[in-house]
Amino acid sequence: VTLLSNRPSVITPFRRLILCAENRKEMEDWISSLKSVQSREHYETAQFNVEHFSGMHNWYACSHARPTFCNVCKDSLSGVTSHGLSCEVCKFKAHKRCAVRATNNCKWTTLASIGKDIIEDEDGIAMPHQWLEGNLPVSAKCAVCDKTCGSVLRLQDWRCLWCKAMVHTACMDLYPRKCPLGQCKVSIIPPTALNSIDSDGFWKATCPPSCASPLLVFVNSKSGDNQGVKFLRRFKQLLNPAQVFDLVNGGPHLGLRLFQKFDNFRILVCGGDGSVGWVLSEIDKLNLHKQCQLGVLPLGTGNDLARVLGWGPSCDDDTQLPQILEKLERASTKMLDRWSIMTYEIKIPPKHSYPTTPEGADDCQVDGTTNTHTLTQQDLQTDRRAPDLCFFLFFLCCFTSAEVQNRKKKKKKKNDPSASN
Repeated sequence: VTLLSNRPSVITPFRRLILCAENRKEMEDWISSLKSVQSREHYETAQFNVEHFSGMHNWYACSHARPTFCNVCKDSLSGVTSHGLSCEVCKFKAHKRCAVRATNNCKWTTLASIGKDIIEDEDGIAMPHQWLEGNLPVSAKCAVCDKTCGSVLRLQDWRCLWCKAMVHTACMDLYPRKCPLGQCKVSIIPPTALNSIDSDGFWKATCPPSCASPLLVFVNSKSGDNQGVKFLRRFKQLLNPAQVFDLVNGGPHLGLRLFQKFDNFRILVCGGDGSVGWVLSEIDKLNLHKQCQLGVLPLGTGNDLARVLGWGPSCDDDTQLPQILEKLERASTKMLDRWSIMTYEIKIPPKHSYPTTPEGADDCQVDGTTNTHTLTQQDLQTDRRAPDLCFFLFFLCCFTSAEVQNRKKKKKKKNDPSASN
């Protein structure tokens, strides 16, 4: 609860409410009611994450090395360390006092979020540019006239959040209206393809030809000493935010369920061995092994699975993500076995007696099954900064206990001195 213009302001996970009441008791009743509702919303997010599709900005305090301007009041952001707030997805800038007045125009996620800017022609619905004003990089050049654009003196000129094109205000009408989605277009699901969510909780999706195999990204924000946070932000900037999910917030079930009706899609898990196993187990539960492939971007501390299978020890440079996505789009597939073994114990004779065991009898029963996966190995030369990525495609096969039993007998003979004599 904060004080804003002599009126209490309650910030919930999804919205900011400014409350007005006739007396203090009534105000306290409102606040207690809102807090009780807020505690229940955490459970609802596991089924439907409103944060992904609301269009609200995700603010964080930041500093800037060059003059930066507020996208609300258009004044400069001043300060020594913390210059103001920035949206982690669309880079919308605002003073702390102006953030409450910012419009919910963050990066589009669905067809409904585009609104009146939608383009309709004889070919159907097309993706328009989503322009954000000002705060362009120093080296920015206009995509129309190829002249320098942007300014360090004021908020001027425009940048598309999807294709990253930059244009002068005077040149905007000369630039094509349809957005090509940029260098990651093969992996991006355009908002025009995500119509709505049906009663079963799945996307009613119609992917364009440019997105034949859309990408679903899971990031463990706690992996690698919390380094996953910057990768989470970067993926949301490069892709549709509706494609990117934080494993810490609800796990992989929501993302997999939303993508369940896609004929074919790819999954990228950014985290350690535990994160990969978590997603694989959820894929088995939902029986999606025939329609998805899975790759790994190692962010954990150990990353033993990534080391053994050639994905590299770790990836800590989020600036390499466009190159990693490009390699991922051209990756090939290879097989990988993932074992699931279950053992249970039965009574055995005391240690001082050594009865002979009839052939075919066992003192321990082992049931084993395995998931045989297809993993992709990049055809490109490995970049030390960008780990090799592998994919899994699942098949089921049976694994008998004979080999496990044989290995156990060999190990017992090796450890038993009497057996060697």
